Amino acid sequence: METSSLLSSLHDECRSDNYIEPHYKEWYRIAIDALIEGGLEAYKEFLSKERCSEFLADEEIDYILNNVHKLPQNTIYSSNHAIDDTSSSGTYWPIESDVEAPNLDLGWPYLMPGISGGTNIDLLFHPPRAQPYTIKETIRKMIRDARKVIAIVMDMFTDVDIFREVVEASARGIAVYILLDESNFSHFLKMTEKQGCQVQRVRTVKGQDYYSKTGAKFYGKMEQKFILVDCKKVMYGSYSFMWSFEKTNLSMVQVITGQLVESFDEEFRTLYARSSVPSSFAPELVRVNSRKTLWDNDTYQHSVSSLASVSSQRNLFGRQDNVLKIDPVWKSLNHVFSAFMYTFKL
Repeated sequence: METSSLLSSLHDECRSDNYIEPHYKEWYRIAIDALIEGGLEAYKEFLSKERCSEFLADEEIDYILNNVHKLPQNTIYSSNHAIDDTSSSGTYWPIESDVEAPNLDLGWPYLMPGISGGTNIDLLFHPPRAQPYTIKETIRKMIRDARKVIAIVMDMFTDVDIFREVVEASARGIAVYILLDESNFSHFLKMTEKQGCQVQRVRTVKGQDYYSKTGAKFYGKMEQKFILVDCKKVMYGSYSFMWSFEKTNLSMVQVITGQLVESFDEEFRTLYARSSVPSSFAPELVRVNSRKTLWDNDTYQHSVSSLASVSSQRNLFGRQDNVLKIDPVWKSLNHVFSAFMYTFKL
């Protein structure tokens, strides 16, 4: 207490030039508690009573109301039937998790820190400016150039062309990791189902948990967007893997090589550690046996490691719209198959 009094008496004298006053507002917390417990009317009534301006966008209000999880009444009280007044809004950050972090079981290249040299950053825009490739073309080229690993972190992934490139990379033995925002995962799943493809190695990430006074909670979104290739190159920016970002939306990304890539390497592993298997996955896909070896008799075990099953790959690459022949590898395979069928008929 004495130390606190001494510090408070100094006022601005001990404050750094970079000091920023805390932004926490108690009435924010109370207003959100009112929204969670009483709905929109209770939220507006509290703000009116306290003569406070509204601070939540309509989209935020709808998200909270649609995603809040309330505890059963009997769990709000302690064993002596007294209300637990020690709980508060905010995020709980434990020192150690009680859940074992998932392994990067397909492997992860190790690069000695600090040997990547200086950082190089290229800015790409959509629509393109003074650049030879569009953002989407650059993404597809990065995927095709991958030799060891592709790690994708995305809020929304529904672009069929990019998805095909990723599945093809996985089929040729590249380790593919995909982390998607949990609240938008259903859109990705619908896209894969429409392509006749059953994915089996995708995980989801939630934003931070927010707890109300009564223990009700909702979680935020994972809004990061980047693709990391071989831990040597990363694309990061506002571009989501969607058709609209290729054709109609304005966006900008950075293509980064060099030392700064190490930060994205670390960030991906951090996000992967807090990721989970989507609850909407079929039970047989959730029960992945991580102890299975990926290599057996010098043969890569695609059934264990691939993003999609072999039958799903046939569905994906055998569709009629492959007449566009966007992939020279599959184009050559089609020629071989056609020649084989011709010989067989003879």
